[in-house]
Amino acid sequence: MAAEYDSRLNRNNSRGIIDVDRISELPDDILGRVVSMLTLKEAAATSVLSTRWTNLWKSSVTVLDFDAGEVFHDIASRNPPYSSDEEREAWVQEKRRWYINWVNGALRQLHDDDDGASKPIINKFRVQFFLEKECNSDGDMDRWLEFAFMSNNRLEFLELFYFTDSRSHYVFPEGCFDRIKTQTSDIKLLRSLSLSFVDVRGEVVEHFAANCPLLPHLVLHQSHSLVSLRLRRIRALRYLEVSRCRPMKVLEIDDAPGLTHLHYHGQDDGTKELRVHNNCGRLVELTLGFDFCKPEFAFRSISAYVGRLQSLTVKMSPSVIRFPSNMAELTCLERLTLQNLPAQGDISILGWSTWINACPRLHTLRVKVATTMSKGKSLRLWKAPVVNKVKRTSIKEVEIVGFNGFDLDCEFVEYAFEYFIGMEKLVLDRGLTIPGFGGPYNKFCTEQQAQIAKQRALEFKSRAPPTLLQFDVV
Repeated sequence: MAAEYDSRLNRNNSRGIIDVDRISELPDDILGRVVSMLTLKEAAATSVLSTRWTNLWKSSVTVLDFDAGEVFHDIASRNPPYSSDEEREAWVQEKRRWYINWVNGALRQLHDDDDGASKPIINKFRVQFFLEKECNSDGDMDRWLEFAFMSNNRLEFLELFYFTDSRSHYVFPEGCFDRIKTQTSDIKLLRSLSLSFVDVRGEVVEHFAANCPLLPHLVLHQSHSLVSLRLRRIRALRYLEVSRCRPMKVLEIDDAPGLTHLHYHGQDDGTKELRVHNNCGRLVELTLGFDFCKPEFAFRSISAYVGRLQSLTVKMSPSVIRFPSNMAELTCLERLTLQNLPAQGDISILGWSTWINACPRLHTLRVKVATTMSKGKSLRLWKAPVVNKVKRTSIKEVEIVGFNGFDLDCEFVEYAFEYFIGMEKLVLDRGLTIPGFGGPYNKFCTEQQAQIAKQRALEFKSRAPPTLLQFDVV
């Protein structure tokens, strides 16, 4: 009876048509490949199709991506599902329970020894939600890591992103570290390690770097346990990001011949030493960020490589916005992104002209502006002096992200009109990523502010210079 149902899903006697389930006639290995291409939720949903499909997804899934993007979307919307701090906290707690139960339930099914299904071989494990240390009171989050590092897996990608606005971060478990120290085969295939809002010691990260010969991608964000990190002889590493790890005092990169992308973001009481030396000559893309601290020490450490850089992103508070006087010109730089951290008060961004004029071959310029949105009115125009009034022909594309129609960003558009005489494309984007969250900034402003920004942008468009071939307002 079940076999007949599997092969004939719908019989339409009136038309003499029989719909045949051709998919279920395929062999298990082909069906398994099809299921492996689905998302985790989609793969699990196939278990209700028939008895044959009940356990098929369990042995076919290779990617465990516990993505709850719709919850983050609810937070970022103009109409979140709560109206007070108390309601928000209750809503968050409810969503946390739901998320933990979801992950636990899925892993329990995959690890069930009584269902007769062969165990999956996981190569990607990703958890992303607003969880903190207290959410691990029953050891759930520790067990998730234990599952990821099970010996039958072939783990290549591991990402833990536990967004929280508190200092109570999840702590990378010592028991898990003890295991991978004695069973390095469990991590030898790792190609990407990303830990955000996870307190992890430098010794743990250094062990991963030393024992993962294929690891090209390493991200460490907002770790409160990372005091020092020394990465030596890491020949496979291509991309390294270390950002906002407040207690960090030393970051050393020694002998990384494959490193092409470095992203470092320091804080006011953070890193005192940043050393990049010995065989790191392929570095072409650099991101440097500073929270109310002087950036000179960082630029000294990478001074030997600035002449080779092709892309640079700088994130700074307005108080340290000028180009360091002791740094050489960025002679090969073609792409420059400048982002100021949220400004409190009337801070001009024209000081960035010193950075722009240090890049003689600059082709593409992106400016990300973060201003205080709570005022709901234009900021006072500072009329800051432009240090180097040099007209540029090399700059062809300019994008201003976070354009709000305030005098702060409008004066920069005026500057671009006057000094970027070779500009062919200008984009005024009214959205901006909030540092540490990833949500669109314009979701948080009022409709009235959004309309003001659009109106100011269209005014600029109406009097754009004739050499400008493309002017977009988004």
